[in-house]
Amino acid sequence: MKWQLWALALLAVLQLPACSSTPSYGSAPESLAIRILPNTSKQFTYRVGLPPELEARMDPRARPGRPPGKRDYRKLQRRTAYVVAQTGYCRTGYFELDFRLSNQVQWIRGECREGANTEDMTVFADKPSLSLDQLED
Repeated sequence: MKWQLWALALLAVLQLPACSSTPSYGSAPESLAIRILPNTSKQFTYRVGLPPELEARMDPRARPGRPPGKRDYRKLQRRTAYVVAQTGYCRTGYFELDFRLSNQVQWIRGECREGANTEDMTVFADKPSLSLDQLED
């Protein structure tokens, strides 16, 4: 009985890093399009997968693999939260406005909880997107 408790405790400890690690999509293309509205709302679209121009040309019947599910959606939400926080675009989280899950592309459109301040207007106002090259996977 004692060894079973030790085994269970060891298993729980080994699972902790997996829970806290940042979700990654490996080599899949990622993008973060941003927009600050006149009312200082900061909106964004975080996208993983095919760019919009290629997605439009895909045959909708060509869907390899299993369809995305709740697990994929939660991963997308966690990665989105990480990306908008690490880029400094959303400091206090975001509201989800819309999302899409498919085998070719997944995206979340959202709005930061905080409005744009003077520094945000200087840093982000003229940028249509932010580079994600420096983010850790």
